[in-house]
Amino acid sequence: MKAYINNIAHPIIQGETILDFVRRIEDRNAIPTMCQDDRLENFGSCRVCSVEVARQKDGITKTMASCHTPVANGQYIYHNTDKMKRLRKNIVELILTDYPSDKIFAPDDKIPTEFQKTIAQIGIPNIRYPKGDNHLDIESDRAHPYIKSDLSQCINCYRCVRACEEIQGEMILNMSGRGFATNIIKGFDTTFDESACVSCGACVQTCPTEALTDTYETKTLIADKTVRTTCTYCGVGCQLDVSVIDGKIRGIQAPETAEVNEGHTCLKGRFAFQFYDHPDRLREPMIKKNGKFEIVTWNETYDFIATKLIQIKNKYGVDAIGGISSSRATNEENYLMQKMIRVALGTNNIDGCARVCHAPTAFGMQQAFGTGAATNSVEDLKDTDAIFLFGANPVKGHPVTGAKIKQAFMKGVTSIVVDPVKTKLADLATHFLQVRPGTNVAILNMIAHYIVTENLVNQDFIDTYTDKYNDFKDHVIDLDMDELSELTGVDKDVVKAAAIAYAKADRAMEFHGLGVTEHFQGSKTVMLLSNLAMMTGNVGRKGVGLNPLRGQNNVQGAADMGVQPHQGAGYLDVNDPKIQQYYAEKYGIAKMPEKEGLKIPDMLDAAIEGKIKALYIMGEDTIMTDPNSYHSIKAFENLELIVVQELFMTATSEMADVVLPASSYFEKNGTFTNGERRVQRVNKVIEPIGNTKPDGQIIIDMMHKLGYDQPTGLTYDAANIIEEIADVIPFMKGLTWEGLGTNGLQWPIKEDGTDTKMLHIDGAFKKGKGTFHHFDFEESPEIVEHGANYPFILTTGRELEHYNSGTMTRRTDNQSILSKDYLEVNPRDAKIKGITDEDIVRIFSDRGSVNIPVKISKNVKKGILRTTFHQPEVFINIITGSVGDKETMTPEYKVVAVDFEKV
Repeated sequence: MKAYINNIAHPIIQGETILDFVRRIEDRNAIPTMCQDDRLENFGSCRVCSVEVARQKDGITKTMASCHTPVANGQYIYHNTDKMKRLRKNIVELILTDYPSDKIFAPDDKIPTEFQKTIAQIGIPNIRYPKGDNHLDIESDRAHPYIKSDLSQCINCYRCVRACEEIQGEMILNMSGRGFATNIIKGFDTTFDESACVSCGACVQTCPTEALTDTYETKTLIADKTVRTTCTYCGVGCQLDVSVIDGKIRGIQAPETAEVNEGHTCLKGRFAFQFYDHPDRLREPMIKKNGKFEIVTWNETYDFIATKLIQIKNKYGVDAIGGISSSRATNEENYLMQKMIRVALGTNNIDGCARVCHAPTAFGMQQAFGTGAATNSVEDLKDTDAIFLFGANPVKGHPVTGAKIKQAFMKGVTSIVVDPVKTKLADLATHFLQVRPGTNVAILNMIAHYIVTENLVNQDFIDTYTDKYNDFKDHVIDLDMDELSELTGVDKDVVKAAAIAYAKADRAMEFHGLGVTEHFQGSKTVMLLSNLAMMTGNVGRKGVGLNPLRGQNNVQGAADMGVQPHQGAGYLDVNDPKIQQYYAEKYGIAKMPEKEGLKIPDMLDAAIEGKIKALYIMGEDTIMTDPNSYHSIKAFENLELIVVQELFMTATSEMADVVLPASSYFEKNGTFTNGERRVQRVNKVIEPIGNTKPDGQIIIDMMHKLGYDQPTGLTYDAANIIEEIADVIPFMKGLTWEGLGTNGLQWPIKEDGTDTKMLHIDGAFKKGKGTFHHFDFEESPEIVEHGANYPFILTTGRELEHYNSGTMTRRTDNQSILSKDYLEVNPRDAKIKGITDEDIVRIFSDRGSVNIPVKISKNVKKGILRTTFHQPEVFINIITGSVGDKETMTPEYKVVAVDFEKV
């Protein structure tokens, strides 16, 4: 099949528009556009892209908008005729009658806008019509900290409206009025900051004029350089283009060529970068002397730490030292950190926040499948028929993926949400199961029961690729649905309908978050989710599988690198003598530690008992983020040495003996691994602030002082460390710095550099056959021990504007958008307690109490409370408990027995 451009035949591709066709054959600028954006559905409102099209059979010529007209066999396309040039000039002429005359050309110190480029391409028309003032009189909006509007420059292309709807799914922007009086409105014709805008900036990025811009005017900056890097916030792993002028970061855009985020990002990735040079940044190494920190040289600091660690090692043994690593650091830095603890200090006492949030995912999926990572890619959302979202609120915690899921929900994909909180996605879902916190195992047993009893299992898949199904089947068939319905708080008919919908879908894709893992039965819940996928054959195909939404930006990578006490780099068992020998040979030492190390809760208990004497912490605010803060403080007070590498003075840093100023992700090279196993480059954007150093350089320096020299040299170089990682970790054999390119690679990475988009194809589980497990529901010890005296259940979650403890985001203008943590309370509970919105209450548990303002909300059921944990003024972990997942000790942040009262 062929079409003709200026009478020359070219093959056409099914589904192409005329615009796509001409751009492919000639170049992207062959046809001017205004309302077209590759990320949006083609709209055809401006007609600037019009072309003449003649049919082969009869020669009849028509003028058509090329952006939304399919190219067809036998078409003759003429896109640059005099007639089309006149038409385009006339369209632009009409627009310019109501457009500021001083904005037609870009000033010398700015990059032209898309509209200015279009005008230059078409040619400046003679404006023959009377000048209008419908747009010129619209007052500009500067109230929002990041987004500003000057609608005098609006050309009514609708791109911002469509981006808000089609990319973010918020529909905040709209058009009001008719004819020349048509103009953009925000919400109910208010300002950006008063509307429900989520500040993603999609409207700003797509706007072809300066009608919508960010406060940094990023689109029109003439930057000294623009550097592609990977966002430091959540596990989506968005790619960012960072503009630099005079060594300062001046703005961030989302590259449209990025496979992960496809030209989109949230307000944190796009706007919340001010923390990098905030006055609070730690800039010099410090040692605490006589109770006060004093600035010292790096060499003095290194010598002090090495001397103290060696003294403790010699006096108490190697296992008196522990290390805590960070999912905010790069893969290379996490790899070096676990290596320093194991090789230079000789202990397996290494742990990190990867275990604190998602260890049940890794453990549970390893038991079921053999590999504890996402089975599919996020792009598979385009191919799925059903989405099962369990214990996650991605529109707030993982906003770009959340926006994609929301789009799928709005387009009618079968959707199931299981959550104690009625989220935005729960509102949109086909089936919403609002469970009592802590009853995840019970609700999954109910779902499995109905899939079995309705005869909706994929028996061929089960028989061919799995084992122990019959034991599981016998278990769930015998369960009492009425009893479990009362226990979970979800009507059994609602559960049955959701189970049938999931099982009947040809392709069902599951996503889960911390609402699954941060529970007493977290690992069991993940295994039961794995059961659902296997019993319906939703593994190893496009648009299916189990896909954990990782809590932090590099949770997957930190675990991959061996930041855990029982597994080294690549998830190899440190208890196995053969593996110990393998690591010893790779690291060039005689012997590796033979005893499995301690997890963070064990380390803290051991510190209280006097068995752990030193903690080396990289990038973790343990006091703020771990549960039962008073217990953590008691442990820290009993240590002889606390070393902390950080960006800011945190609650943990305050307790340290030594504070080492680390560089932010803008100031170093490395890689992050996102939730879909994608290893992506982190490229240095600017030089390190002050006297800071990358975490990797600090670790290499420390290893040198401790008597072990890193084979790749004493200078931290991510590319060299990657070579060592590829040599050590079997599933990263083909990993190289250059091979990652701009979009990264998903592991396993073969030796030839080929990556893997999907795991377990055709039932090829790493462990041979997928294994079914079965469990009964167990009430959390938190409720058993404290429920009688503390009758409310507190569960925790994130808000969009902040990231975990807010160390970075509170030092940006995000704090002006959301400056408080709130306690969400059901109206009936609030009435009983005599509480109204914004009242301050004291919420208390067996561990302690904190004061917090109230937000009355029907999103939580009676007896359930919800709060966030971003603001140190609240310090919510004072009241959370020490109960954790049985298998991994991941804290149960999601079930806390509490009571509350008006202050």
